[in-house]
Amino acid sequence: MSAALSLLIQSCSDRDSETEYKKYSDLYVGYCRKGLFDSLAIQAGEVFGNRDGSMDTRLMLLSGLHSAQAAIFLDNYPRAAAYIDTLSRFDRWHDYPDLAAMLNGIQASYEIKAGFDYPAALAHLTDALNWYREDGNEVNTCNALYNICMIYFFRRDTVGLKYARQALEISADSPEDPYLLCTADVVMAMMLLIKGDYTNAERYALEAKGIADKERYTLVDSRIYMVLGEAALQRGDIKIAGELLQKGFCAARNSDPDFYFELALPYGRMLIESGRYLEAGEFLSETLRTVNKNNNIRYRYRILELLSELYEAQGNIPSAYSYYKSAASSRDSIMNVDKETSFNNLLDLYGKASLQNIIRKRQYDMYVTIFICILSILTGAFFFYRYVRQSRLNKELVQRNQEYLKRSEMLRKYLKPETSSANNESADEELFGKLEHLMREEHAYRSNDISLDKLASLLGSNRTYISRVINRYADKTFWGYVNMYRIAEATEILSDLDLNIQIKNIYETLGYNSAASFFRVFREETGISPSRYREEVRKMKHK
Repeated sequence: MSAALSLLIQSCSDRDSETEYKKYSDLYVGYCRKGLFDSLAIQAGEVFGNRDGSMDTRLMLLSGLHSAQAAIFLDNYPRAAAYIDTLSRFDRWHDYPDLAAMLNGIQASYEIKAGFDYPAALAHLTDALNWYREDGNEVNTCNALYNICMIYFFRRDTVGLKYARQALEISADSPEDPYLLCTADVVMAMMLLIKGDYTNAERYALEAKGIADKERYTLVDSRIYMVLGEAALQRGDIKIAGELLQKGFCAARNSDPDFYFELALPYGRMLIESGRYLEAGEFLSETLRTVNKNNNIRYRYRILELLSELYEAQGNIPSAYSYYKSAASSRDSIMNVDKETSFNNLLDLYGKASLQNIIRKRQYDMYVTIFICILSILTGAFFFYRYVRQSRLNKELVQRNQEYLKRSEMLRKYLKPETSSANNESADEELFGKLEHLMREEHAYRSNDISLDKLASLLGSNRTYISRVINRYADKTFWGYVNMYRIAEATEILSDLDLNIQIKNIYETLGYNSAASFFRVFREETGISPSRYREEVRKMKHK
C-alpha cells in the first residue's frame, strides 16, 4: 500500500472519529442542560461500558466523565466514585487537556456533594478554570465559574460574587449562546440572594427564567424558583412565595435533589413566621425524614434549627432546646472550610494517640465507651451552657429595651418644643419637628401604605427633602425611621401583659403587610423573636 493511500485512509478514519465524538458530545451536553440525568446515565454508561480497543479514546473518556457526572447529580455517590477511580487510572490525560480539566470539575462536584471537602473542590476547579481560560473555551470557563459560585453559595459566602460577575462578563461577549447567559444570570441571582440584595436577585432570576423557558433549560428551574420565592418572602408576599417555592419543589424532584432542600429552608421559615405551626411541624418533620433517608447531612442541622425555632415560637422550650442541641451536634459533624470539626478531631486524635495501645491491651470496648460517655457529658454541658447563655443574653436585651422605653417616655414628658423660637429654627428643624409630631402624636407609621410621597403630601414638601431631613436628624433611612417607631410600639404592646393580643396579629396594628415582615424586622431591631421578648418580660415582671 502506498504512503499516500495510507494517509488518505487515516484521514477518513480521523474524520469519522471526530464526527462520532461530536455527535455524542452534543447529545451529552443536551441531556445536561435539560436536566435529563437519567437519560445521560443510561446513554453514556452504555457507551463507556462497551469500550474496547477499537473505540476512540476521546469518546471513551468523554462517556466515562459524563457517566460520573450523571451519577453525582442522581446522588449515587458509590457509582460516581467507581467511575472516577476507573478514569483516574488512565495515564495519558496530558494528551487530552480539555477532558482532564473536565475530570477536575467532576472531582470537585463529587468532593462537595459526597464529602463537603470545599478546599479540595476549589483546588480542582481552579485548575480546570485556568486551563479553560488559556484555551479560550468560554462555555467551560463559565461552567467552572458556575461551580465555584455553588461552593460559595452552599457556604453562604458572598466572595462568590466576583466569580458570578466574571461569568456575566463572559456571557455578555457570547450573546449567541443562551445557555451562558442563562447560567450567568442564575449564579448572579443566587449570590445577590446571599448578599441580601433581593430586588436585583429577583431581576436576574426573572431574566434567567425567560431564557430557560424559551430554551427548555429545566435544570436551572429549581434555583430560579428558590431565588424568586425567597425574594417574595422578604417582601412579605407570603402567598406568592409559597406558590413559587412549590413550583421549585416540582422542578427539584426531577433534576436536583440538593435544591429540594434549599427550597425547604425558606418554605419552612415562611410557615413558621406566618403562624402556620401545625403545617410547619408536619412539613419539617417529613423533610427531616427525607434528609435522613438520603443521608444528605449538609441540610440536616438547618432543618433541625428550624424545628427548634418552631417549638420556641410555640412556647415549647424543652422541645426547642432538644432540637437546638441536635442541630448543634449535627452542624459540628460537617467539615468546615478547613475540614476541621470538634468531634471528628477528637476521634482522630484519639485514634492516632491511643487506639493502637488500647487494642493491644484488648480493652478497646471499655475505653471507647468511657470516652464516649465523657464526651457526651461534656458536649451536653457545653450545649446547656450555650443555651443558658443565650437565655441570659435575651434577658439583658429585654432589660435594656425596657430601660430605653422608660427614658424615652420621660424625655417625651419633659422635653419642651418651645425651647427655641420658630424664627431661630432652620427650615430643616421645623420640617423634622412636624414629621416627629406626625409620628409621635398622630401615629402615621401605623398606616400600611405609608411612603415618602404620602408624608411629602401631608407636610407640603417633597420626598427628596424629607428623606434628607430624616437622614440628617434621625441618622436612619426612611424605612429605618418608620420601623423604629413600629418596633418601639411593638415592644410596648408585648410588655403590657394585660393586653390579650396574639403576637401574629400585632403586625396589622403597626402597619406591616404580613406577619413575616414584622417578625423579621423585630428580630433585626431587638435581637430576639417577639415570643421570646414577651416571655422574658413576663419572667421579669413575675420576679
